[in-house]
Amino acid sequence: MAVTSRCFATSNSSQPDLFSLDIAQLSQLEVTIASNTSETKATAPSTITVFDEQKLASLGVINAFDVLNYVPGMQMARGDWVGAVPKEHARGVRLDNGYLLILLDGVRLNETSFGKATVYTPFIAASVLERVEIIRGPGSALYGSNAFLGVVNFITKKQHQELALSLGENGYQALNASYHLKKNDIAFNANLSLQQANGESYNEAVEEVNDPLKHLFLNAQVTYENTKLTLHLIENQLDEFINLGGYSKDNVHKSQSMSATLSHMLWQDEKNTFDGLISYANFQIDSSGMVLPKELGIVSEDFLTGPNWRTQWSKLKLAHRYILDDSKQFNSGIEYRHASQYQAGVTTNYYDYQSELIIPDDSNYLGSLVRLDNIPEFAALRASHDFYGVFSQLKWQLDEKWLLFIGARYDDIQGIDSKLSPRFSAIWKPINHHSFKLQYGESFRTPVNNELYSSDSVTKGNPDLTSEYVKTSELVWLYTDTNLSLETVIFHNQLRDFINLVPIEGNSFFTFDNTVNENITGVEFSASKAFSKLNVLVNYTQLFDDPINASFKRFANLSLRYPTSFATLYLNTIWRDKIDEALSEETQFFQASYSLVNFKMEREFGKHSVSLSAENLLDKEYAIFDPRVWNGAVPGKGRNLRVNYQFNFN
Repeated sequence: MAVTSRCFATSNSSQPDLFSLDIAQLSQLEVTIASNTSETKATAPSTITVFDEQKLASLGVINAFDVLNYVPGMQMARGDWVGAVPKEHARGVRLDNGYLLILLDGVRLNETSFGKATVYTPFIAASVLERVEIIRGPGSALYGSNAFLGVVNFITKKQHQELALSLGENGYQALNASYHLKKNDIAFNANLSLQQANGESYNEAVEEVNDPLKHLFLNAQVTYENTKLTLHLIENQLDEFINLGGYSKDNVHKSQSMSATLSHMLWQDEKNTFDGLISYANFQIDSSGMVLPKELGIVSEDFLTGPNWRTQWSKLKLAHRYILDDSKQFNSGIEYRHASQYQAGVTTNYYDYQSELIIPDDSNYLGSLVRLDNIPEFAALRASHDFYGVFSQLKWQLDEKWLLFIGARYDDIQGIDSKLSPRFSAIWKPINHHSFKLQYGESFRTPVNNELYSSDSVTKGNPDLTSEYVKTSELVWLYTDTNLSLETVIFHNQLRDFINLVPIEGNSFFTFDNTVNENITGVEFSASKAFSKLNVLVNYTQLFDDPINASFKRFANLSLRYPTSFATLYLNTIWRDKIDEALSEETQFFQASYSLVNFKMEREFGKHSVSLSAENLLDKEYAIFDPRVWNGAVPGKGRNLRVNYQFNFN
């Protein structure tokens, strides 16, 4: 078993101690992300990983995206954009696109300009989460585009009344609060997180730069009988650090995402349930980063530029569940989504107002960064797309040993193309403790505006792109007993028409093309063992084929939990294999294999909790490979030592 999951509770005081449950009990806790039906890890028609609240807290991470470093088949690491916007590594794929669908309380954070969620939402406070559910593998049969190599649903706290404070190295400060109230038929909950840090210093630049952080997270939910209204607002500022052309204190990255979702159970009887949902989301980014340093002698002052973009989407979804009999259940639904980019501007310090073009020439130097909301050069980016989807799934319990899922989704993306995403899962439990799954699914990702229509100093769009797709086959073995859980997953991905950056005009500019057709096979292994006091979890991933764009071919993590009479100790270690990649005849990137250690010590007394947390405890220096950086190296995060205090009001 990959990680534990969490029971649904009505208040903090009634939440079970997950560590008091044995492994067999934990394996029976239910999730819905994989099928829209309540399933356990053994009966879900996908390979899943679930983190409960205590497991999330034990990892000691502050950014929710870093949780993915403890998921078999996945890693999350810094990229080449201002503020070290994270990039996902999933089952051998590390490309600059949205191959993971990221959800927040079920709301899509992937948008239509860049596709990946981490551009507009690069940081989500892990402290506001009570659960993370993850599909490892295809999810388009349920979710449509972007559910390509996985789906991640960050689920916020619903039944908490608590206040937490943190102080740490490099000026780190955090305030986190959760509130819950129920009166008659009305329930209200909210979460707030405020975080800031001066960041770590880096001396690779001509002048010393940092990687500072400012973060605001606010969400609220109101439930009345069968109706639920959910709101969220996330703001991030990640300045300085690195961009394509190098380090600069003038690099800026400000982003915002917000959404409102109204869901309602329209009708229900003994066999039928009809649900409706309407949702709206808005995304904003104002970013400018180093593209051309003055040391090259082309311009007298550093050339910085970046997107000043706004996008939005609105969605209507109707879902139906029909219970045919005790052994069969049928789920179906329709979905419409309208996505648009309504602003395509730039923040830059070089601009020719006469030609209305971004031209890095001394005659066009503006003296400082200037924000332009819309420019003719980016006019093609102000585009919109309509997505129509219809999906269905049959769950059929053949007998005590066999369970089948058969489903498909058809998506029509107006003006681009259409895709059918089938899925099949056969689950066999021949004897106690053992389960086997044979799974097949197809997923796709629709090209986004940046790939289709971009026109800037770095990339040129390609309007002839088509959707990329993957065909995934999986064989899964699960073993669960009272104190031991094992999982082995063998997967085979057939990646077709993958969109990748292709250099043009030497290596100065890039365009996008459907150039990649590869097969990647790998194995994911997890083991969880409970001794008398010590809990041990091990995950290991091995790819048998080379990743697309150099990434980790082998990686693993080890988690330990040991309670003492004074405090509970947690140790979490990530191990990554070496990367040795030639960028050109003159430039070679090499990073030896390395380990990163996270540590946490927590003491609880009554309603109070005090803990000491450390990410990268040993302050290991390492580099993440990114081919768009001049030397391929993006520095990894250094040590982050924090003291935390929490008070529970329940």
